Amino acid sequence: MEEKQWKGMSLAIMGALFWGLSGTSVQFLESAKHINVEWLLEVRLLVAGILTIGLAYLREGKRIFSIFKAPKDIGKLLIFGVLGIALAQYTYFRAIAISGVGVATVLQYVAPTMIIIYLFLRYFKKPSTPELFCILLALVGTICIVMQKGLDISSFNEKALFWGLVSAASICVYTLQPIELLKTYGTTAIVGFAMFICGILSVIMFQQFDSEAVVDSMTLLGLFAIIILGTVVSFNAYMEGVRLIGAVQGSILSSLEPISAALFGWALLGNEFTVIGIFGMICILATVFIIAWDRQRTIKREVLAKLNKTILE
Repeated sequence: MEEKQWKGMSLAIMGALFWGLSGTSVQFLESAKHINVEWLLEVRLLVAGILTIGLAYLREGKRIFSIFKAPKDIGKLLIFGVLGIALAQYTYFRAIAISGVGVATVLQYVAPTMIIIYLFLRYFKKPSTPELFCILLALVGTICIVMQKGLDISSFNEKALFWGLVSAASICVYTLQPIELLKTYGTTAIVGFAMFICGILSVIMFQQFDSEAVVDSMTLLGLFAIIILGTVVSFNAYMEGVRLIGAVQGSILSSLEPISAALFGWALLGNEFTVIGIFGMICILATVFIIAWDRQRTIKREVLAKLNKTILE
């Protein structure tokens, strides 16, 4: 395997692992340090936004501000920030507080299946057989996770399901909505401005100026893991990895996030999973690999069709 491939895989894996560590740190701060979720959202968005904008400015200079000359694109930026980045993080934090980092993170991976359903309803794009199978797997996996103590309606946690699925829906917005913005203005700048603007809006909305946390060295370490490692470093490492190895392999490696979140939660916080819960995790993670395989197969088929058409002409 060439050096470029190894480097790309290493960076993508680093991003996924830091995302998992970030989720575990959120659970630790919520449960052990009693941190205010709204305050955490405000600080994460503002600090990560400022650092990401600074990184974009170092790379591209004043060009990053060109989006503010296009009113329509500013509107798209706000939609991406509010319904994508901010809502995804807030609902994720809420899901962690209720169900723990492992369950909350795995529920986010219903997002690829939601995208399949959305594309069918919006554009009448008929799902392939593997995609239909993924929808079924995601449904089974979600039921198993939220009913880990047994498939008994009395153990159903509707709040965990609600916040987890809203978080997954927000990731769909995060994935689909900003494509044109990213192509036009660059990934780092758009994400940085979206975070920073939503950080300001969060402060105005929640007005949480006190963390309510027990502040000590572990609290600061947790904040470092969430804001620096789990946001700035992880995002840039993952995006650079995808640039080197491609989106298909990158999406497969990103599935290490829920696994790392579950393992960090087990090792550091004592989280537990039942056999049914683990089966549910496997079902949802399997959808990521199946979708990636199906897309790669489709791309190869399209390339061969174009090649054959060229030969015949």
